[in-house]
Amino acid sequence: MQQQGQLKSGFGLVQESQKLAMSTNSIALLVLLALLVFWALGAHNRLVRLKDLIADAFVAIDMQFQDRHDLILRLVEAAGEFLQHDPEALTPLVQARKTVSVANDALRSRPSSGLLATQLMAAEEGLQQQLDHFWTGVSTLAMQADPKVRELAQQLTAIQSKMFFACQAFNLAVQQFNAAQLQFPTLLLSRLFGFTPALALRLGQTNV
Repeated sequence: MQQQGQLKSGFGLVQESQKLAMSTNSIALLVLLALLVFWALGAHNRLVRLKDLIADAFVAIDMQFQDRHDLILRLVEAAGEFLQHDPEALTPLVQARKTVSVANDALRSRPSSGLLATQLMAAEEGLQQQLDHFWTGVSTLAMQADPKVRELAQQLTAIQSKMFFACQAFNLAVQQFNAAQLQFPTLLLSRLFGFTPALALRLGQTNV
């Protein structure tokens, strides 16, 4: 009987030890999971902040787009006085201006979208081609004859320069956002939450 009591007592100690080990393992697992959750939240919030910086940087670009949008219209109206014999000569420029405006509006809603950035740069390239045609051909006589046209041309050049420098700040924010996504293990988290690389903008070059 005494031997059986000792066996039961020993078995009870083993069970208590196993329960204690299981309890310790559970606590360690919970701590590990908590640390993982805190890290994931921190990494997610960092990506969100960097994404917001892209949106903030795009505000300066958008302001230049709006100013240039109005300026091109004024330029077309001023130069149109010298093109009454060919009223359709400025139509491609006006259409290109509208296409850029639509693309800019789209990117304003999602500044970190690589697809929308690509569409804006394509539209911008078309506009620059029309502006090049305007400066090399249509506006030559107008700039010589009308000081107002020359003034508008200078303003347009200034806006293009501001847009170029605004793009540098935007592209720096894009670089930081993309670099953060590529860091391991943030790379796994970024894909899980649907973060995608942003695209640098090349805007503001002009031959005016």
